[in-house]
Amino acid sequence: MKLNFTKFLLAFFFVVFFTLKVALSASINNKLFEVKNINVEIESTTSTRAREIALLKAQEKGFKNLMNKMLLTSEYEKIKTISIEKMLEFVDAIEIQNEKTSSNKYIGNLTIIFNEDKILKYLNQNNIKFTSLKSKPLLILPIYKFAGVTYLWEKQNIWRNAWIVNSNSDGLIPIKSSDGKFTDFIFFNQDKAVKKNLKNLKLLAESHNTTGVLIAILKKKYNRDKSKILFNLNLSIYRFDGQETINYEDTIDIYSNEYSDNILNEAKLKVEEFVNQQWKSANVITAQKEFEKITVSFNNLDDWINIKKTIKNISIIDKFNVKRFTHNKATIFLSFSGNLNQLKVAFKQSDLEFNLNNKNLTLSN
Repeated sequence: MKLNFTKFLLAFFFVVFFTLKVALSASINNKLFEVKNINVEIESTTSTRAREIALLKAQEKGFKNLMNKMLLTSEYEKIKTISIEKMLEFVDAIEIQNEKTSSNKYIGNLTIIFNEDKILKYLNQNNIKFTSLKSKPLLILPIYKFAGVTYLWEKQNIWRNAWIVNSNSDGLIPIKSSDGKFTDFIFFNQDKAVKKNLKNLKLLAESHNTTGVLIAILKKKYNRDKSKILFNLNLSIYRFDGQETINYEDTIDIYSNEYSDNILNEAKLKVEEFVNQQWKSANVITAQKEFEKITVSFNNLDDWINIKKTIKNISIIDKFNVKRFTHNKATIFLSFSGNLNQLKVAFKQSDLEFNLNNKNLTLSN
């Protein structure tokens, strides 16, 4: 037994020791602070001048996009007057994905990488509430109702088609659409009562590796004289990570002669805004850093390495330090933003189970 454990420790140190510095670093690389697909198109007196202006514009757009992801609408007002000079202080790097220039024009697609520590320090110092906690995706079931007919998996469902063509993977809580596999139809169809089929909804979410299901019903109808079209939007979010069910209703109305497919994009935008706002509201991070000792339980070395990598990539965790290690347990000290409940939610989004009573962390079953 001693020999086996010695071999295990040797394997552990060879695999882990040289990467431990990364785990102990004060700032952990976080993809949230890489803002991609920023498109700019600028004309000026020369191509060089156009490029200079475009790069400034891209950094400004990148900063505003990042703040829009992290801040509640009420908090976003607080950063609207920030100067471009201050925004530039937050930028670590600019990556150019592609660019074209002419004698007086610049067109580019860029990625702006922001300094996480500087951004968080600024938000905390200015008492701006934010969250950097990213959720696993939600699976959307877009149900379309018109003229007494209900569509879900059918090709005639124009509401579902809008999500398939333009699926949203951006933001803190990505929204994922289904391709309409046969098993999806088995788990749920539009004629089933949702409350009686929550078990099937959970199975459907698990089959798509999502944290829950968003049922988005869009009902089209005309007013009495048919001069206007009314689109009633009814949303229900069923999460299976311990958070409550959330409902939302809204209406879009337009004149009948102004109808176009853009109305579906407007409805889609309303859904995305609601989903992200409710997530941010529920997961506002406190400015104060917390420290906690937790126990990590695992079955083998591969499990431990996977857990360690996962912890390193959780946005609200600043750093962690391994204090004790055995063949199936490790004691680590965490420094993180927020509270223990938010830490539990963060672990859950990464398929880790955290017991608040005994402070034990394991891989989800």
